[in-house]
Amino acid sequence: MKTLRYAMLMLALALFAPAILLAQGGPPPGETSAAGRHMPSVEEQLENMSHRLSLTEAQKPQVKTILQDQRDQMKQVMDNSSGSTDENRAKMREIHEKSAARIRAVLTAEQKAKFDKMQEHREHPGEGHEGAPPPPQN
Repeated sequence: MKTLRYAMLMLALALFAPAILLAQGGPPPGETSAAGRHMPSVEEQLENMSHRLSLTEAQKPQVKTILQDQRDQMKQVMDNSSGSTDENRAKMREIHEKSAARIRAVLTAEQKAKFDKMQEHREHPGEGHEGAPPPPQN
């Protein structure tokens, strides 16, 4: 009887432990930014850009390669703790700017205009949203 109870307990742990760990863990390691926010995967970024910019089938693999290169470079900066926060932030901004220039080179004139607006919003979130409440004044 004691053996059966022990076996049932082990079975229950084996079945439910992964679900409990996933529920508590949030995004997988390496998928959270320094600010604790979820960083979208390359696939999520590509899907978003494809939707917002109407990327062609020829553009998608080019943009995906650029996004993957950007992600790899940024991961190296995040994993290298030798620099100060400001130095790392500057490196990451430079990586992003170079990646954005590479992406722009792949886009049509119409897509570039949309992309520039996306980048502007990234730099100044909350601006340019008609009907949005003004930011709180402290």
